Amino acid sequence: MKNRAAFRLGSRLWAGSALLGVAILSLLAAPQLDAAEGALLGGGLAISQGAILRVLAVFDVLAGSAILVRPRSYQGLAAAAVAIVSLWLIPRFSRPILMDFGGFTLDVRVVIFLLEVSVVLAGLTVTAFWLTRNFGTRTGQEP
Repeated sequence: MKNRAAFRLGSRLWAGSALLGVAILSLLAAPQLDAAEGALLGGGLAISQGAILRVLAVFDVLAGSAILVRPRSYQGLAAAAVAIVSLWLIPRFSRPILMDFGGFTLDVRVVIFLLEVSVVLAGLTVTAFWLTRNFGTRTGQEP
């Protein structure tokens, strides 16, 4: 790899900005899903899919801003974990999340899914770079 610092910075910026972008898309699309039943809790209590999407957006904002502000191993793992939870929940929504972008309508779940897959890879890359930082000085070997 020619420029490790650029790759490290790029993965950090991509993970953070993609999580913030997913949060914006989620918050814009959440009102469409307020009527759709999501999670059933004990006692017949149900949480709408819009509320679940808003909670995921809050987690995306927290993890995205953390990895942008201080890219360490725990922040990279947190970004990957938030993305994995979103990857697990988003396809289980029963209703499509349609948004009109000018001349075409797009299901936002597809965009969120693709961005979250890339966030998993970028978050794990940030973690790997942080864990191998100064490896040669600590062990006397090169990575």
